Amino acid sequence: MSTQRSTWMNWPSSLPESAPAPAATSPRPPAAPPPRAPAAPAQPAAQQPRAPLPPAAPTARAPVTPNPSLGRPATPPNAFNVPAHQSNNAVLADLARQARAARGELQAAQEAFARRALGLYETLRIVDDSLVQLGTHVLGNSVIAAAWFSSRNHHLNQRSPLEVLMVGDREAVVNELMRLEHGVY
Repeated sequence: MSTQRSTWMNWPSSLPESAPAPAATSPRPPAAPPPRAPAAPAQPAAQQPRAPLPPAAPTARAPVTPNPSLGRPATPPNAFNVPAHQSNNAVLADLARQARAARGELQAAQEAFARRALGLYETLRIVDDSLVQLGTHVLGNSVIAAAWFSSRNHHLNQRSPLEVLMVGDREAVVNELMRLEHGVY
């Protein structure tokens, strides 16, 4: 049985079969597997080796296509040999942990904001909101209450309740709403 070596780059070879084949001088693309040499029938031990053939004309090689990944592997290596669904689950678990931590921080900030002292403008907005709620309760709905706040009133010296509020006489507007609630016109 003879040792068969690859004759891909140096066919025909003038080296005896026991000598190592010279290394290929041209690099081949990393993605392409080396071409396989056709299987030669085994020579019986009694036959003489063939005479070397004259060198053949060099064959044209296919042009090397550029690697689209710019020298990196086409797919990222999975360094930890973890299945993709398990690594996705790990990412999702990490995101959920971060969301829980952020939710706790947000809740603490909201509680601190609610406990702080209100500024004058914020106090006036709350007072006006409570007055609008009172007007909505007394008059039935917010549309009627909005019309009442902007219309002139006989008991407020022909001024609208909004004008009276701008002057700063909130108590007169509250008294007028209480009169309406109790049915005193």
